[in-house]
Amino acid sequence: MQEVTETAEQLLDIWPYVDAVPTTDLNGFTLGDVAHVYLHPTGSYLHILIATDDKNVFLIIIIEMRDPKIYGYHLLNLIELYSLAKVDK
Repeated sequence: MQEVTETAEQLLDIWPYVDAVPTTDLNGFTLGDVAHVYLHPTGSYLHILIATDDKNVFLIIIIEMRDPKIYGYHLLNLIELYSLAKVDK
Protein backbone atom coordinates (compact mmCIF):
# COMPACT_ATOMS: atom_id res chain seq x y z
CA MET A 1 0.00 0.00 0.00
CA GLN A 2 1.28 3.44 -0.90
CA GLU A 3 0.33 6.39 1.28
CA VAL A 4 -1.05 9.16 -0.92
CA THR A 5 -2.64 11.33 1.76
CA GLU A 6 -0.85 14.48 0.60
CA THR A 7 -1.45 13.96 -3.14
CA ALA A 8 -4.83 12.22 -3.33
CA GLU A 9 -7.60 14.01 -5.16
CA GLN A 10 -11.21 13.72 -4.06
CA LEU A 11 -12.94 11.32 -6.45
CA LEU A 12 -16.34 11.53 -4.80
CA ASP A 13 -18.03 12.79 -1.67
CA ILE A 14 -17.72 9.99 0.90
CA TRP A 15 -19.48 11.80 3.74
CA PRO A 16 -23.11 10.87 2.93
CA TYR A 17 -21.96 7.23 2.85
CA VAL A 18 -20.00 7.63 6.10
CA ASP A 19 -22.99 9.28 7.78
CA ALA A 20 -25.13 6.29 6.77
CA VAL A 21 -22.85 3.72 8.44
CA PRO A 22 -24.93 2.22 11.28
CA THR A 23 -23.72 3.38 14.69
CA THR A 24 -23.78 -0.25 15.83
CA ASP A 25 -21.00 -0.95 13.28
CA LEU A 26 -18.82 1.72 14.95
CA ASN A 27 -18.78 -0.14 18.30
CA GLY A 28 -19.16 3.08 20.30
CA PHE A 29 -16.36 5.00 18.56
CA THR A 30 -16.94 8.55 17.31
CA LEU A 31 -15.74 9.46 13.83
CA GLY A 32 -13.43 12.34 13.02
CA ASP A 33 -11.71 13.54 9.86
CA VAL A 34 -9.75 11.75 7.17
CA ALA A 35 -6.45 10.66 8.71
CA HIS A 36 -4.75 8.76 5.88
CA VAL A 37 -5.31 7.73 2.28
CA TYR A 38 -3.64 4.67 0.77
CA LEU A 39 -3.54 3.41 -2.81
CA HIS A 40 -3.65 -0.36 -3.34
CA PRO A 41 -0.54 -1.68 -5.19
CA THR A 42 -2.66 -2.55 -8.25
CA GLY A 43 -4.04 0.99 -8.38
CA SER A 44 -7.55 -0.48 -8.33
CA TYR A 45 -8.63 0.66 -4.88
CA LEU A 46 -8.22 3.67 -2.64
CA HIS A 47 -8.44 3.12 1.13
CA ILE A 48 -9.54 6.18 3.09
CA LEU A 49 -8.89 5.93 6.83
CA ILE A 50 -11.19 8.07 8.94
CA ALA A 51 -9.97 8.76 12.45
CA THR A 52 -12.03 8.00 15.54
CA ASP A 53 -11.77 9.18 19.11
CA ASP A 54 -9.15 6.44 19.63
CA LYS A 55 -5.86 6.72 17.77
CA ASN A 56 -5.87 2.95 17.17
CA VAL A 57 -9.28 2.67 15.51
CA PHE A 58 -10.21 3.78 11.98
CA LEU A 59 -13.22 3.49 9.72
CA ILE A 60 -11.84 2.49 6.33
CA ILE A 61 -13.79 3.49 3.24
CA ILE A 62 -12.74 1.56 0.13
CA ILE A 63 -13.19 3.23 -3.25
CA GLU A 64 -13.00 1.33 -6.52
CA MET A 65 -10.88 3.44 -8.86
CA ARG A 66 -11.97 2.20 -12.34
CA ASP A 67 -15.45 3.64 -12.13
CA PRO A 68 -15.14 5.64 -8.93
CA LYS A 69 -17.65 4.25 -6.45
CA ILE A 70 -17.59 3.18 -2.86
CA TYR A 71 -16.85 -0.53 -2.60
CA GLY A 72 -17.50 -0.80 1.14
CA TYR A 73 -16.21 -0.08 4.63
CA HIS A 74 -14.45 -1.79 7.50
CA LEU A 75 -13.85 -0.78 11.11
CA LEU A 76 -10.13 -1.36 11.68
CA ASN A 77 -9.72 -1.85 15.41
CA LEU A 78 -6.01 -2.20 16.15
CA ILE A 79 -6.80 -2.45 19.87
CA GLU A 80 -8.47 -5.81 19.34
CA LEU A 81 -6.26 -6.94 16.47
CA TYR A 82 -2.99 -6.44 18.36
CA SER A 83 -4.21 -6.55 22.00
CA LEU A 84 -3.37 -2.88 22.57
CA ALA A 85 -4.48 -0.81 25.54
CA LYS A 86 -7.52 1.36 24.81
CA VAL A 87 -6.87 5.13 24.80
CA ASP A 88 -9.06 7.23 27.09
CA LYS A 89 -11.64 9.20 25.14
